[in-house]
Amino acid sequence: MKPKQRLTTAGMSFGFFLVLAVASPLSGQQPAASTDSPVVQTPSDPLASLNSENRALFDALRKSAQQNDDAATLTSGKQLLPALKSGTKLCDFVTQLTAGAAVETGDIAYALTLLKPLTDSHPDDWHTTSLLARAYAERGDKSLRDLQVAHMIDLHKKTSDPAFSKLHVFPIQKVALHSGYAVFLYPFDPLGRENTYLIALIYTNAGKEDYRIELESADVDQAFFKAKHPGERRFSIDSYRESDVNGKFAESQALHGFVDGVFNYDTMRDRMVETANDGKSSAK
Repeated sequence: MKPKQRLTTAGMSFGFFLVLAVASPLSGQQPAASTDSPVVQTPSDPLASLNSENRALFDALRKSAQQNDDAATLTSGKQLLPALKSGTKLCDFVTQLTAGAAVETGDIAYALTLLKPLTDSHPDDWHTTSLLARAYAERGDKSLRDLQVAHMIDLHKKTSDPAFSKLHVFPIQKVALHSGYAVFLYPFDPLGRENTYLIALIYTNAGKEDYRIELESADVDQAFFKAKHPGERRFSIDSYRESDVNGKFAESQALHGFVDGVFNYDTMRDRMVETANDGKSSAK
């Protein structure tokens, strides 16, 4: 087998998409003023209508989102949203951050109350589509999840947003393991020479990324399989652990078995979760 092409997945957790949203400032928004100087507003500043209490809530919300403090983001968002005018850029921005924090903290019912109206108003907004797909995945609503995944992929194909076009995967679900948890990343298209269809980043209970598991379907593995199984593919489940050897990147790989058939997210996710919980493998 040829050496694997390294996939850049570090940091692609749920919080990654929140950071993208926070990093894209509101149109006309001025940088947050320091606590040592007065707030200077301009007529085009969407924050100009906020009183000092709500401005403080907004600053707290944005800061906590940048720090991936989901609980604090959710708290600030719930307090601020009732004071905002529905349909404005500011309200949409705060709604998106609050809904993302709600998904991450497991408050899916509340997240959906925010996301459904937002996606109805902005059906082509990829941040919101991604959040809605994740919310449905966390709730176990397969049909609505799959509709949003298909919409997300379609948006990616036709996007003119350079930040979005550079992405190769999006987070779809967080799953608890016997020890730690897995964050599943869904590729827009199969990735690399190995045709990676699904990625699971495995984290410890302390939230440290440990290793990753990939569902691959390399073309070379289909040579004898396709003749007997038309319309299907052979998938392999492989794990990759990174290490730093004398300042140079190194990666070990292990094979955990095969899955034959047509790609199905739920089936493949469950097999990858079993692999993470089991830990047995054969070295490559």
